[in-house]
Amino acid sequence: MNIRKTRPTAGNKYFIRKANGGYSTCIQGSPTDSQCNVLSNCVGYACGAFNEECDLGYEKYYLNCNAENFIERAISKGLSVYKEPEIGDIICWQKGTLSGSDGAGHVAIVIEKIDNNTIRTAESGWGSSNPWYIIKRSRGNGNWGAGSGYALRG
Repeated sequence: MNIRKTRPTAGNKYFIRKANGGYSTCIQGSPTDSQCNVLSNCVGYACGAFNEECDLGYEKYYLNCNAENFIERAISKGLSVYKEPEIGDIICWQKGTLSGSDGAGHVAIVIEKIDNNTIRTAESGWGSSNPWYIIKRSRGNGNWGAGSGYALRG
């Protein structure tokens, strides 16, 4: 498994929408990154990075949904869901009631497990001025460093 630990660069089709010659079925990020147009969107990054880990040359896992609904989409695609984050996993947080109208949630890729209480994640975020970043997250109350209003789903 090849876990991405650097920012995707121009021409990487896993992070470019199909409409623009890439593999991704995710929406365009906001603000749109000039090199990888699904960035500045956590779903676009996580979907691209997970498919890239599989190294198939196409998007096998269509995980194009609100971040908080990744669990249901993953299960429908035959993927397993766990409560403890491991390297290469997509970690998923809910915000609100899973309806999308009260928050879309957040997802990230676990790139390092430092110990049982500390991980590093690579991520992107809607509306972020930085289209890709790494965060060190602590288990804390079991929410792995997510802000108030977010709940860990898996």
